[in-house]
Amino acid sequence: MDHLYHAHRLLAGSAESDIEFFELAAQAIAVATQSRCGGVGFCTPDSVALNVVALWDGDELGDPFSFPIPGSPCEQLYNKAETGESHIHYESNCQKLFANSELILRLNGESFRAQVIMDDNQHIIGHIFSMDDQPRADQPGVRDFFELLSNRLSTEHRRVGQQEKLHRNANIVALTRNMLSFVDKSFTYHAVSQGYVDAYGKSHDQLIGRQAGDIHGEAVFNSVLKPLLSRTFNGESVNSQIWIHPPNIAPKYIDVVQTPYYEKDGSISGAILSGHDITAQKITEKTLQKLSLAVTHSPILTVITNPDGVIEYVSPIVEKITGYTTEEVIGQTPRLFKSGRTDPSVYKELWQAIKSKQPWQGEIENRRKDGSLYWEHISIAPVLDEQNRLIAFVGNSMDISERKEMEWQLQQLASTDPLTGVFNRRHFLEEVGSHLAQSERYKSPLSLMVLDIDRFKDVNDNGGHALGDIVIQQFTQICEQTIRNVDILGRLGGDEFAILMPETAADEALVLADRLKMAISQFQILHESHTLQITTSIGLSTYQNTETQHDSVQTLLARADEGLYAAKKGGRNLIGYL
Repeated sequence: MDHLYHAHRLLAGSAESDIEFFELAAQAIAVATQSRCGGVGFCTPDSVALNVVALWDGDELGDPFSFPIPGSPCEQLYNKAETGESHIHYESNCQKLFANSELILRLNGESFRAQVIMDDNQHIIGHIFSMDDQPRADQPGVRDFFELLSNRLSTEHRRVGQQEKLHRNANIVALTRNMLSFVDKSFTYHAVSQGYVDAYGKSHDQLIGRQAGDIHGEAVFNSVLKPLLSRTFNGESVNSQIWIHPPNIAPKYIDVVQTPYYEKDGSISGAILSGHDITAQKITEKTLQKLSLAVTHSPILTVITNPDGVIEYVSPIVEKITGYTTEEVIGQTPRLFKSGRTDPSVYKELWQAIKSKQPWQGEIENRRKDGSLYWEHISIAPVLDEQNRLIAFVGNSMDISERKEMEWQLQQLASTDPLTGVFNRRHFLEEVGSHLAQSERYKSPLSLMVLDIDRFKDVNDNGGHALGDIVIQQFTQICEQTIRNVDILGRLGGDEFAILMPETAADEALVLADRLKMAISQFQILHESHTLQITTSIGLSTYQNTETQHDSVQTLLARADEGLYAAKKGGRNLIGYL
């Protein structure tokens, strides 16, 4: 069984990218089966070809390639998978059985073994395989190794997809021209869109992490922004119009919507701000001539109705926003755009306001001519003559569909620890819960490390909290450089961190923990003229699911904490495993 042990050791190795991990997996397959070739391949549900992303051939990596699935042993594997059999093994005769297979011809295969890789919906996304030019009989433990590895590759495939999605969403938020941001209860910006960069002439890095008073000026902050944000921190959604004064450019009049951001425990951790520039709208209210010119050319949709709600004028932008031409809209009522999805209470509030000759602002989900839905921020104002009689309504609206999507994306950005950039405690424990459910479903192993910095209090006492922050950041970097791509790192609080290791049993987890402990103990932190060396104590627990013990997030974490306590009690710089 030395070959299986060696294969597991290969999989525990450090990989800088998903491709490097796939290459380690291909080599491990060849070692585990004592075959000449090992490979990892992926495909889409409708594909008739497999893309081999990593191949170990003999004693070196081969070039990636693709081949047709029909006529190959892989076709037999996929047919069997439909009946619940996920593994296939041909001891010999592959060259006769699959004489026309491009895969068999390319690698001169006589024996073949493979295991499908499934996604969370039990759809085939690829498979792993071994091949040799000699007959290869079945060997104890190989089938289990293939099943474990296919589950790990499924997890890695999902993680890469999630990472790409998170990166894409963050870029979408950063690039949008609307002014979108997240401000925490200390009035510090943690995310800003391109709209802020354009308005203030500073980069994202120069804006993120700064307080509102630094960006907008203490006078505007204390008199305007602080009172508005305080209302939102107390649970109130606030819509306001304020002047901002960016340096070196003219002041801007901004329509701002502030929404409280609620954590899962119900607490408010900050506010999501969404603003758009309505300076032109503000200025054009002064004269009818300027209003007419601005309305005609403005990106904001303007509608004028008679007192009965019949549309008499609509700005040309209506066709771009709704798909209706001006001729199709004039003579209709705004019910033309009604989707039936907006809360009836919104319309009730709207009519109560305008019947009382009062302005109204709000958000409504409408329907375009082609049936698609979009969100609008609408401002409606009554027009009165000299005798205070109602003669018309004027409505301005802007398509805020992108802002609605961005607000949701901003909520996702609130899951990381600001000092280290890794998952915060809340989101990390959510990840543990998700992987526990995965392990229970697929009967796969799962391990958890809890670790902290030995004698961290001495660091703070001797060097101050600034040094403490530097040590925590360096400690985080060592962890990120040492753990595998599939592992998940989170900061639980203070100097306490945790690492979740999916598809990892106790023996492999101990190897990883020891490697991490050694990496930390060998790292030196330079501070001023001194060199600081740190160590870590680690508590380790492995998911238990038996008749007598069924782990929850709390019990898995509690056992790791007990292991950490044992490591501390034993003298520090140790690994405690219960």
